[in-house]
Amino acid sequence: MKVGEKKPYLPVFVGSTFADLQLYRRAVRDALAQLEAIVRGMEHFGSKPGCPVDECLRVVGSCHVYIGIFAMRYGSIPDGYDQSMTHLEYDEAQRLELPSLIYIIDEENQPILPKHVETGPGAEKLRALKEQLKKRHVVSFFTTPEDLRAHILHDVPELLKEMGAEISGDLELPEAPSDAEVLHQFVKLPKLFAGKQVTVEFINNGDFRSAFAEERAALGLEIGASVVTRAQLSTGDQFSLFGELDVALALCKLPKKVRVQVRAVTAFGVYKRVDWTDDGPVLTPEVETGLIIKEIMQTAPEEGAV
Repeated sequence: MKVGEKKPYLPVFVGSTFADLQLYRRAVRDALAQLEAIVRGMEHFGSKPGCPVDECLRVVGSCHVYIGIFAMRYGSIPDGYDQSMTHLEYDEAQRLELPSLIYIIDEENQPILPKHVETGPGAEKLRALKEQLKKRHVVSFFTTPEDLRAHILHDVPELLKEMGAEISGDLELPEAPSDAEVLHQFVKLPKLFAGKQVTVEFINNGDFRSAFAEERAALGLEIGASVVTRAQLSTGDQFSLFGELDVALALCKLPKKVRVQVRAVTAFGVYKRVDWTDDGPVLTPEVETGLIIKEIMQTAPEEGAV
């Protein structure tokens, strides 16, 4: 199957809350239309309020790809359920093992109207869902509708290639930056280029240690199950490399001086350093950056090692 065929071949389900993300959904639809994909989502359920859950999940199951967009609303919870429709859609896509692209709004860079910010029990459900998304997926963060559209135009063709689909040559698609370019951008503007997936290589120095509380808090890493080291990549750049849970355990078991290729994501966060003075505690914002390793792809002896 090829992108560009007249008959639709790639149904994509776009899941999100609606009232707060209408402009964003429109931007995604426009991007997917440019890629000649078929978009399915809440706009296609008709005008009846409260689409039945079974019908909604049936539509999810009819698609080949799931795109999840998450902002500051958890969404309406159908009668008889304890999860929102958006959450149910996501869970169904994962149950069906649909290839998934996850986008979360950048709360630090995109102003959000108070009426679109969840409060009460829904806010806690949303926080837990976002933490789950960050642990399961390499998520991307977006600001404006145009920014989200650019993400879609970059990420969907890459996903199609992984799925074995061919991209027709007449589509004007943005050229994906190399991993070295992404890292270069991340060094200069870490907040803007956080959440980017890269493949990197480094020589294991055997110095992985438990991540400090400040590092874990800034980057949202698992307490008591995260490690970090400072290493030089094959590109010559130096970064803090983090791992958590099973990845952390695997990193600690790596032989020293072995060359390691990993899939990682750029990470940026801020924590408050506490300095005690005669006038009491003084809080100073501190930035934490690094690469969070998501997968160890392969290892090999260092060249020249005996």
